[in-house]
Amino acid sequence: MMKEARYDKIENYFTEEARYDKIENYFTEETRKHSDRVTHYVELLTKQLNILGVDQKVILAAAQIHDIGKYYIPDNILDAPRPLTRLEREVIDMHAYYGYEACKELNYGTEDVKELVLLHHGMNKYRKLKDDQIGSFAKKYYPILIAADMYDALTSDRVYRKALDRETALKIIAEHSEVYHWVFTALEKVTKGENL
Repeated sequence: MMKEARYDKIENYFTEEARYDKIENYFTEETRKHSDRVTHYVELLTKQLNILGVDQKVILAAAQIHDIGKYYIPDNILDAPRPLTRLEREVIDMHAYYGYEACKELNYGTEDVKELVLLHHGMNKYRKLKDDQIGSFAKKYYPILIAADMYDALTSDRVYRKALDRETALKIIAEHSEVYHWVFTALEKVTKGENL
């Protein structure tokens, strides 16, 4: 019964065109393209991991809007044609928290979606919530978002560097302490054969 109620809420939130149009203004063209690619990788990962139905829809919904908080980051930091300074990195890392707050303010998504947006860079990135305030769903599945987000970021051209090849990207992701082994193994499988 609870899953059915959650499913109805997901369907209501993510099929209402007016609500989507409201948040669409929060995305630059590049952020939208990145979110679409991350959503593609999340879809591949969830299928590989046999996460289907309502759970898959929730994770996909979070992937589509995971960077909504970048709207609140100054353009001179977002578009910097060089690696960021330590302070600039701290500012940009706040976008996950800003995204969580934006979703709350806009009444967008279920609590699971909001928490996945909050955690898409990890449990300890400026999240402002204690462990017991975060639901078990987000705690279980946020590494899927981290892996997909990192993979796309690393294998895409940036203004300050060229895209990394698949093997280099996977080595970096493998070192991330919050990308669980089962998620990393799935990422290796779904990206196999990509020519980057």
